[in-house]
Amino acid sequence: MKHDPIRETSKFYQLGTPAFPAYLSMGEIGMIIEGGTGPTFQIIVDQIKDLGIDPEKIRYIFLTHTHADHIGGVPRFRRLWPHIKVLASPVAAEIFKKKEWINDFILNDTGIAQLMKAKEEINRLPPALKDYTFEVDRTVREGDNIELGKGLVWDVYETPGHSPCHLSLFEEAEGTLVVGDATGFYVPEKDAFWPNYFVSLEVYCDSMRKLAALPAKRAVLSHNFVIEGDVAAYLKKAMKATELYHKELIERLRKGEDPKSIAMDKARYVDSLTDIQPFKIMYDLSKVMINRSKESEGYDSFGL
Repeated sequence: MKHDPIRETSKFYQLGTPAFPAYLSMGEIGMIIEGGTGPTFQIIVDQIKDLGIDPEKIRYIFLTHTHADHIGGVPRFRRLWPHIKVLASPVAAEIFKKKEWINDFILNDTGIAQLMKAKEEINRLPPALKDYTFEVDRTVREGDNIELGKGLVWDVYETPGHSPCHLSLFEEAEGTLVVGDATGFYVPEKDAFWPNYFVSLEVYCDSMRKLAALPAKRAVLSHNFVIEGDVAAYLKKAMKATELYHKELIERLRKGEDPKSIAMDKARYVDSLTDIQPFKIMYDLSKVMINRSKESEGYDSFGL
């Protein structure tokens, strides 16, 4: 299946696939935003070639966080274009030093590849690598910026909650806000959210409030969509969806429902929205969300 790059602005492109996008910001030099997946790596490489962009001008890969569906292309990019530097948070750099997570990453990345092949989004499974290297070349934190030339300066914001290492970016000249997964998983065709406060409900909501304070003209999501125009309305919907999800979980727990039954119900809901991950992962993550809501049972601060 052919996947064409999408030009969002004169300096910003959407690559990859709708479910697993990466982005390219091009000034005098370029930066890939999101690390892709194993099965979308070659798609991204082909799209950059189609755009006529010299890979030698692409200097950075910026990682919003370390979940497998956001980093799977990194080892392959390192081998193909060894000049590229990986940028991520200090927390991400420490996570990458812990070798025990590699097996889970490989299982997840392989599962994504199998699902994409079954849907004929790729023709064949990507070959396994002998070594998966995710070393961070430069750590960035809130207050740092990444200059690409031609007026492009990306400001870094720490937006944990979805993951402990999550970062977002804002480029003021074009008004582009790279949200990452800080607002959860959004399916535009159904105008439906799956909130993703896997680390902390309170911190997740604080991160959305931080993003809402920025004068964004577009919001770039890590799955499915680029929001053009009313970014504030999107963030308001994301916060409301989080409130409703949390309060429903608490109400069902108070009524004595089995948490495993609730998690199964929520996993089926997610499965009705998307098939980008195996069902077991959705079920396990739904259990995590129940625990996060239990930890924040009395939380009721959902305004922007």
